[in-house]
Amino acid sequence: MAVTAYVRYLAPGAADNPDAATAADRGARWGVVEDEVLADGTIEGNMVEELAEPPFGGEVRTGRRMRLDELHLLAPATPSKVIAVGLNYRSHLDNSPIGTRPEPTDPPLFAKLPSSIVGPNAAIEIPPDAEVVHAEGEVVVVIGHAARHVSPEEARDCVFGVTAGNDVSERVWQRDDLQWLRAKGSDSFGPLGPRIVTGSAWDDLRLRTRLNGEVVQDARTSDLIFSIPEIIAYASRYFTLLPGDVIYTGTPGKTSAISPGDRVEVEVEGVGVLANDVKVESAKDGT
Repeated sequence: MAVTAYVRYLAPGAADNPDAATAADRGARWGVVEDEVLADGTIEGNMVEELAEPPFGGEVRTGRRMRLDELHLLAPATPSKVIAVGLNYRSHLDNSPIGTRPEPTDPPLFAKLPSSIVGPNAAIEIPPDAEVVHAEGEVVVVIGHAARHVSPEEARDCVFGVTAGNDVSERVWQRDDLQWLRAKGSDSFGPLGPRIVTGSAWDDLRLRTRLNGEVVQDARTSDLIFSIPEIIAYASRYFTLLPGDVIYTGTPGKTSAISPGDRVEVEVEGVGVLANDVKVESAKDGT
């Protein structure tokens, strides 16, 4: 299967419109990337050809081409659901910040809010009352076809592609709140991107997280306790997964605390680097 990369971006010039309330208002577009994967696994992206609509139902190219490095990239999905899996690497079981946990018998699912999603180079904004915030680098699967009560074999056909994600988590809230809603679903706690890659060998991809340039996580998706098809099949017992929905598949090893001024990079082999700076949440007018 051919490997193809897709990005979502603001139409040129739209980023300069501060009065538009949402990315859609500012001309969000989809495009297919014409790039080259080098022998060392790095990516040289050159041009993007605009798509007339999201690619989940097939490519409809407009013929308009732009340079990738001139585009303002957005999160490459606008999901109706953001599902995540906890404790999905054995290396994380003994390093969980909420205590040593036994190996799960089913994928431990939780939800993040769609409004937590931000794109590459967007800020991770820490709420002023947050105490301990961690970064969690993850491989994220993007759903391509509606899935309900599918088997693991059928689930493979429901995968559109993969991207990189960061399951930002406030540990005190995670420990003390009744639900993980604040801890996992706060605005900007779901960085995603920079691109969706289809056709990659997502069952064995290298995942690395860097904090201020230092590697703090390094694993492969072949180390997952529950594979991507198993996760999709299990989730589909309870939720209808729709094209564009995303599943964060779990984080490996020990996670690291982040603070304003830090820079977090999550790199997924063949996908690229998701980079986000950390800052204190800015005060909003009227709040």
